[in-house]
Amino acid sequence: MPPFKRVMLDITPQNVWTVERYLNVFDFAEIFPEDTFSPELGRGVPVTLHTDLGFDIVTDIDRSKMQLRNRSKSHGWMRWTGAKGLHAGDRIVIEPCGEREFNLSLENHEQRDGDTSVGTRE
Repeated sequence: MPPFKRVMLDITPQNVWTVERYLNVFDFAEIFPEDTFSPELGRGVPVTLHTDLGFDIVTDIDRSKMQLRNRSKSHGWMRWTGAKGLHAGDRIVIEPCGEREFNLSLENHEQRDGDTSVGTRE
């Protein structure tokens, strides 16, 4: 099991556009199994992110970009972020729930009223 219970990524005015399109994992790469990262040529071994919208994102990580590989707009990262409608003040939460499985959810800024913590690992 990865060493952290969960990763929280705060959405800011500066990163909302990028996060809507890509999840850069550079700051929390250690929660993923090493073989998830693509070799120089090819793809890594996929992990599954179980979304809070009831569908799964199955993906590896592009090592050269340190991003989840966006395999499909209809089943991938952009589907989830589009349906969620990210705003500055929201927080993405990624929680390991198995060796190659993670729960993905969003705490919106209204749910977090008064919480001033910044992108942390618990």
